[in-house]
Amino acid sequence: MNAFLSERTLDARPAAVLWDMDGTLIDSEPLWLASELAMLGRYGIELTSEIRDSLIGSGLRAAARRFQELGVPMTVDDIIAEWTAGVIAGLSAEEPMWRPGAVELLESLRDSGIPCVLVTMAVREIADAVVALLPDRLFTHIIGGDEVPHEKPHPEPYRMGAALLGVDIEACVALEDSVTGLRSAHASGAVAFGIPNLIDLSDAPAHEVWPTLVGVDAAVLGERYAAHRGAPSATVSPAVRGPFQYGDRVQLTGPKGRLNTITLVHDGEFHSHRGVIPHSDIVGRPDASVVANSSGEEYLALRPLLSDFVMSMPRGAAIVYPKDAAQILSLADIFPGARVVEAGVGSGALSLHLLRGVGPEGALFSFERRDEFAEIATGNVVAFSGSVPENWTVTVGDLQETLPAVCAAGSIDRVVLDMLAPWECVDVAADALAPGGVLICYVATVTQLSRTVEQIRRSGEFAHAQASETLVRGWHVEGLAVRPDHRMVAHTGFLVTARRLAPGTVLPELKRRASKSDFSETDLGSWLPDLGPEDEAPASAEVWTPEAVGERTKSDKVLRKKMRETQQFARERGGELPGSDSAVTD
Repeated sequence: MNAFLSERTLDARPAAVLWDMDGTLIDSEPLWLASELAMLGRYGIELTSEIRDSLIGSGLRAAARRFQELGVPMTVDDIIAEWTAGVIAGLSAEEPMWRPGAVELLESLRDSGIPCVLVTMAVREIADAVVALLPDRLFTHIIGGDEVPHEKPHPEPYRMGAALLGVDIEACVALEDSVTGLRSAHASGAVAFGIPNLIDLSDAPAHEVWPTLVGVDAAVLGERYAAHRGAPSATVSPAVRGPFQYGDRVQLTGPKGRLNTITLVHDGEFHSHRGVIPHSDIVGRPDASVVANSSGEEYLALRPLLSDFVMSMPRGAAIVYPKDAAQILSLADIFPGARVVEAGVGSGALSLHLLRGVGPEGALFSFERRDEFAEIATGNVVAFSGSVPENWTVTVGDLQETLPAVCAAGSIDRVVLDMLAPWECVDVAADALAPGGVLICYVATVTQLSRTVEQIRRSGEFAHAQASETLVRGWHVEGLAVRPDHRMVAHTGFLVTARRLAPGTVLPELKRRASKSDFSETDLGSWLPDLGPEDEAPASAEVWTPEAVGERTKSDKVLRKKMRETQQFARERGGELPGSDSAVTD
């Protein structure tokens, strides 16, 4: 998943239409398949349907590396060159197989004055050969896969298309036939429409999926664009004060202090072994009211606080506990209007706190390596907020690769790293931060803590790092019985904070007793294996694994279940999920 945008008021017609080529504009997949089969057959390798489907929409370099993994003994460049020659030969020998309705739509867009850009992962040579077969002036610009720094599903190709025209990507429509391409288009901020060809797009992040382009002209496309961009969203966010309403999350506390959290829906009921409370009995009552069930048992009804919500929401990964989230907001000085980078999103608990901290004037850029976690986090944020906040984007990918493409150097006020190996991202975080900005890292173990601080020190880009741990112990207070609770939330993680130095600044060394704290590379290597002498240190990826630091991971099956739960969770609250036509209401 990629960046998510909520609806906003824009012009009633798109500023441009950005087209994928293979499978969307022209049915060139048979030409690619012929070249691929010829190559694999030469080396006695079978192309399974699963491998073929995984290649649809992907970048050529990624596909070539996949062929190397299958056993093709050629370089990436040589593989791509052979494919290119085969496809161009096929285009010259056969009549082009345009996708139904595609050329007619292009001509309608041209006649209406809406520019089109071809954004393909095929090399520019193939793109030029395809466009040469079309009527004149249908495309204003062409972007080939060999001309982009990041291939799809990265959002950069589509953003480049909008930049060539000097228009806002949010004012553009993107047309795609693959899941990979739709991830790229949707993450870029464009209105993404899917037109399936060889693979099913029902689970792809598209604003809409159309069976064909037949009958679609500039007017129809503009109408569907306007449905997503031309009017303010009708979604009603859950109320934060006032009488309860349908869609609100309500926390019911029974006589024994047990908490039950429900979402108010039409014709809904809360059941316990002692009786029933119709949801309609709660709707219209003020917050913090008492309501009785069918047997007369009383419950206190409250809107959950943010801390209550994050502790009860569906989880795909371990959450950042409220005690640590509060410290992060304080120690990093998350202020209204701040531009904050967060990696990774986990289940969205910290994202919710950061969004509240930056306020509507600020911006939160979240990065996550796994699609499943991005989906779960988005569902939880939608469940709490009612829709995806306009000032929040989620980019799926490695932070080191994606951050420079999403955020300009020196444009970020705060960077929050909640990941297995934050030291790997210290340099890219330093590039993104403005001088004086704050880097804050959340780690679970002392070995991670030590490794992170050492990398911050070695980088030379930050002031001296500070480390802390927050422990919270509740107290039982009742009459004269005042004592600590028997249970407490003890260690969850360490926080490391450091301020970004101005470029070229050399930090003065701290005065200390050298005899007490001097250490060598060998000393570090005995404690942190990848920090020893270079000829002895193992690769970082071999040392720092989730299992090595005791991190509990969930299976793919459990994650898929959590994704379904968060989507249902959001719908129950009347939330608008990314890619839906409109808000889902009861």
